[in-house]
Amino acid sequence: MNAIWKYLLFLAGCVAACFEPIGFLMRLVAVLFLADFVSGVLKSRKKCGHWSFKSGKLRWSFVKMFVYMCVMALTFYVCEGMQVTEETTLSVVKIEVWCIVYVEGLSIVENLRVLFPHDKFLQFIHYLLSVEFLKYIPLLNDFLKEKDGE
Repeated sequence: MNAIWKYLLFLAGCVAACFEPIGFLMRLVAVLFLADFVSGVLKSRKKCGHWSFKSGKLRWSFVKMFVYMCVMALTFYVCEGMQVTEETTLSVVKIEVWCIVYVEGLSIVENLRVLFPHDKFLQFIHYLLSVEFLKYIPLLNDFLKEKDGE
């Protein structure tokens, strides 16, 4: 058992070293993940009326975070294999991280809207993030229209 903990600690150190250049963004993702987890638990509590940890979304939240980390690590690995410069690799990973920040932030706002259904500020922030923000991303509207048509 002791060997497993040493291996996991070694693996965590390798991941931390890999993501050191974007350490601030990784801490931001971790904080948002934790906030999304807590707000999801509170939302589940409000909907069920008791503490329920049987939510399917709750169970998959750790898998989601693992997938996020694997995608970023895979990006580092592929860019290294393609002999892309370090600056370009970091730019690609930063784009991925900002997408994760957007998704997690929107999820937190959606959870808070269930907890506080009459709060105008949360309604405005949700509208701003889910409608207005997306208008300024090129080709996203075309993609969403195509997906809705399927």
